[in-house]
Amino acid sequence: MAATTSLTQLSHLIGRLYAAILEPLAWQEALADVCLMLDAKAASVHTFNPMEGKIGLYVEHGCDPAYTRSLFSTYAAMTPTGASIFLAEVGEPTGVFDFIDEEEFRASRFYQEWCLPQGYFDMLGALISKQPREIGAISATRLESQSRFTGSDRELLALVAPHVRQAITISGLLENRVREIEQLADTIDQLGCAVIIVSAGGQIIRANVNGRLELAAGSVLQVSEGAIAARDTVMRRALKSALESEKREPLTLALPAADGSKKLLAVMPLDAGTGTFALFIKTEEPDIPALGRHLVKAFNLTPREVGVLMPLLEGCDPAEVADKLGIAVSTVRTHLQRLFAKTGTSSQAELVGLILKAMPPVKIS
Repeated sequence: MAATTSLTQLSHLIGRLYAAILEPLAWQEALADVCLMLDAKAASVHTFNPMEGKIGLYVEHGCDPAYTRSLFSTYAAMTPTGASIFLAEVGEPTGVFDFIDEEEFRASRFYQEWCLPQGYFDMLGALISKQPREIGAISATRLESQSRFTGSDRELLALVAPHVRQAITISGLLENRVREIEQLADTIDQLGCAVIIVSAGGQIIRANVNGRLELAAGSVLQVSEGAIAARDTVMRRALKSALESEKREPLTLALPAADGSKKLLAVMPLDAGTGTFALFIKTEEPDIPALGRHLVKAFNLTPREVGVLMPLLEGCDPAEVADKLGIAVSTVRTHLQRLFAKTGTSSQAELVGLILKAMPPVKIS
């Protein structure tokens, strides 16, 4: 943990993250805390649906809205940290200079046209979701006049990222963030996931169609005398504790199902006066593995070489790769020659064919 960050500060930040589930304005306060603890000029949290091309959530603090718009329209694809999708696991902190050396970074369009005018330089982030239908990250940026992020900064972000992920997961399950049972009663039947309303003792008050099907299947929950309990012994204790806790904090549990899969159970306090909870259940989508690590190991590639390679696999020629990454064509050709040397190939077609044969057959959806 960063030397200047106390456990009290960290606890306060985590509390803000969970408050953001029901009050979106709390995201701004949470990101202000992130900037304070990481000594950063700006911070953001975003989720993106690559299948639909839609931003699911974008919250920022300390950023210029005009530059945010230009990031979305032009520069997002040029950031070197985009390679983290292929090389980093969820929750693993990464910095911009993990993927590119300083000289090439300074020569890139991303730095010259987007970072330099704002005084931005070092960036630190962590993936919070890497699934076919959602990619998300939390990131922080320092000015060029500041020192670079340190190992202790990475340790701090590694502690925070899982809580960001849980808060966003619960927010997604909750969808409209309704709080009262009366409001929820008219909408839960429209939700795609299973929803079950229970008392503090686990007694079932109401369930939507998918909730009733989930209870009937009994894959993760059991019903006895009208009360629910998790099938798994460890999770049973965790769920019971959540329903009896006076802290009334949202909680996400990964429950093992009878068929070997996992389902996410979000426990959301509804009414402190009556002690009611909403349980949201959906099948957990596996995170896409960091396939780029396989290439690094198999061919001794650098992270930057992997970042250049991926557009080539999509069929881009060197000029298109240069335009996409915001770097010179000569720089792309330099990386391409290194890729040829390391893989023993002599043409782009041969390189792409070899890499595709070497990629592990991983199911991602």
